[in-house]
Parts: sequence; structure tokens; C-alpha cells
Amino acid sequence: MKSFTIIGPGLIGASLGLILKKKKLASVIYGYDVNKDNLKDAIQIKAIDKKLNKLDKEISECDVVFICTPVGKTKKILGKLNKILTKKTIVSDVGSVKGFFEDKDIDSFKNLNIVPSHPIAGTELSGAKNAFSKLFEKKWCILTPLINSTNVETIKKIWQEIGMKVSIMSPQEHDKIMSITSHLPHLIAFTIVGTAFKLSKQEKNKLLNFSAGGFKDFTRIGSSDPEMWKDIFLSNKEHLMTTLSLFLNDLENFASLIKNDKTSEIFKIIRRTKQIRKKIIKLS
Repeated sequence: MKSFTIIGPGLIGASLGLILKKKKLASVIYGYDVNKDNLKDAIQIKAIDKKLNKLDKEISECDVVFICTPVGKTKKILGKLNKILTKKTIVSDVGSVKGFFEDKDIDSFKNLNIVPSHPIAGTELSGAKNAFSKLFEKKWCILTPLINSTNVETIKKIWQEIGMKVSIMSPQEHDKIMSITSHLPHLIAFTIVGTAFKLSKQEKNKLLNFSAGGFKDFTRIGSSDPEMWKDIFLSNKEHLMTTLSLFLNDLENFASLIKNDKTSEIFKIIRRTKQIRKKIIKLS
């Protein structure tokens, strides 16, 4: 059994705490959060054992520290941990962007043993009050070890023991894939819901009354945590803008086909998409 600190025990962090305890992998779990109400919720649901009022030497004896905050806060937290920890403590995270781990300022944190990780799990909800222990079950977790990362197998084993499948890739490959499979779909969802509400009041009422499954799926994604997604978009800007450019080009071409009644081409695109969907379901 290992000792853990979870920084930011929200939906992901608190769910991690719950499953670590359920699987009896943790001797003790400390929790730290600037949001004291969320920290209270994490204690209440027993995702953490002891709350921390600040990040200090108290966590220096921990085996593993997980950073579970929005990615925009990760660098600052790593800077604080660099003053507290030694390399015997493994530092990991759960963020959806990894490229910044290769930045020179993070490379200067010589006291840290960093093994970045990204459990691909979550819901549109946020906060410890919405945490549940089965969040990670049978999902994928991607590890993006750095050049000087050690103890990769330790972090890999932790994710596997809580029920996840693990893949290893470079930070840049991870960010490119996520820009397509996760970040662009969220960007589209935030946009299309906003577009719908530019309609007149009467049209909006009808839209809400007669929303079909497709639009409701967009509204579910569009209700995701604003702080988290703002940070993701800005942190993965380079890959996201490349992916968005490709998408806009395809969208413009599709619009042209519709405008010009290109029946056969429209049918082929929809059929191809259906076939891709079947392959995705089969693989998952």
C-alpha cells in the first residue's frame, strides 16, 4: 500500500481517491484544494483521509502525488512541489494536455520525478460531489513519460490496478490525438449550443421543446466545466488550431455539396462516417 496526495480532488481526483481506497491500494490519501467547499465534499464522501491547508513538507513523505487541477494550474503547482519533494516521490497528473511538460522551465525542476498520465474518463459534471469509484473502469489511460522519467511502471501499475487499460506515447502524439478525439468535439459543442441561442425567443422555446438526441448530446458536452476547458483549449492551441483548420475545410466542402445538390457525394460521406463509427465501436 502506498501513501498518496491528491491536489484538486474534483470529479477525477475524488473518483481516483475512492477507487484507490476501494482497491486497498492506499494507506493514506491527503487532499489539497483551494476550493474549500470541494475539499469538504471530498472528505465527506471519503475520497481523501486528511485535508491539507497548504502544500508543505507534510506531503514530502508521500509515495505518489497526483495533480488533478485544470491544466492551466499545473506548472505553478509543479514549481511549489519542486521546493518540497525529492525524487523518491512520484508526481503524476490527469490532464488532457501534455506538451507543456517538455517546456524548459519544467525541465529545470530537478527535484521532481514526473510521470505524466491522462485517464480518458469523465462526465459533463464536475466536483467531488459527483465522483464515483467506477469512473475509470475499462477506460484507457495514456502515459507520456519524459526523457528523465523513472518509475513509469509504478504509475502504469496503479492505473491498471484500478481497472484501466494503459498506452504509452509521446506528449506531442498525445496532444495531436486529443485535439481530434476530444478537444475539437468540445469546441464544436460549445459553439453549436451558442449558435442555437442566437435565435429569437420564440424559436428558442421551440428548440428546447423539440430537441432531438443529436442536439441534446451537444448540450450535454457543452455543459462541461468552463475553467477546465478554457485551459485545455489554450494549452493545446497549436494542435487544436491545425485540427480546426482541417475540420473547417471539410465543413466548407460539405456545405458546398449540399448547396449544389451533390446527392451522390453527400451519400458517400455519410456512409463512410457510418462505417468509421462501426469500427470505433468494435475497437472500444
